[in-house]
Amino acid sequence: MLDGAKSFSGNSGRAEWTVVFATIDPALGRAGHRAFVVERGTPGFGDFRIEKKMGLKAYESTSFFLSGCRVPAANLLGGEAYYEQRSGGFKGAMNTFNAGRPAIAGMAVGIGRAALDEAAAFMQAQGLASDLRLRDRLERSRRKLKAALLMALRAAWLADRRQPNMLEASASKALAPPAAFEATSFAMEVLGLAGGRGDHLIEKLFRDVKALDIVEGTGQIQRVVMARHLVGLPN
Repeated sequence: MLDGAKSFSGNSGRAEWTVVFATIDPALGRAGHRAFVVERGTPGFGDFRIEKKMGLKAYESTSFFLSGCRVPAANLLGGEAYYEQRSGGFKGAMNTFNAGRPAIAGMAVGIGRAALDEAAAFMQAQGLASDLRLRDRLERSRRKLKAALLMALRAAWLADRRQPNMLEASASKALAPPAAFEATSFAMEVLGLAGGRGDHLIEKLFRDVKALDIVEGTGQIQRVVMARHLVGLPN
């Protein structure tokens, strides 16, 4: 039986089934972590509410409740034997981040690149392309995005080969969103008042990119992960 609540779950309000991470016994700590497949229409699984967000409005974020929700044993993801291994349970959940974080980094790089492309086009149209200060900032931002992309590709390459990539995944996630935020901020400055009207792509990109510094672990969490890996920062 599952009881609890979840906020900012991606598309769960329209999904046929949702994976829910829960504990079978809080006293077990990490050893009690399990993943359950909860099917739509299961009694006690509901009260879906779409969250209103500043950005990423095309991505539906939903909150829901689990109240006395009975899930069949067959819906335990992977079966009980999986959780008897070291790779199961909490560690298995954390390993999903090592696959997801490079993807989030890639999304951030894409947003940053799009913003710089729009800014460069605006600069050309407005006769600002010869401004050395603007060109320097534009190229500096492009270099940061390129570095973040290379790190994300390295992390994804390791993940594809099922090799340890925790450090690379966290590094890519720590680097890419700030670089993309810098790019969109620069683009907003270039547009000036035109960027704040609400009818330009850059304004949308500026709102969207902030979420990527939060999802899949904040930038601060990534630095903690890297510090533990590199210099043995205590848990």
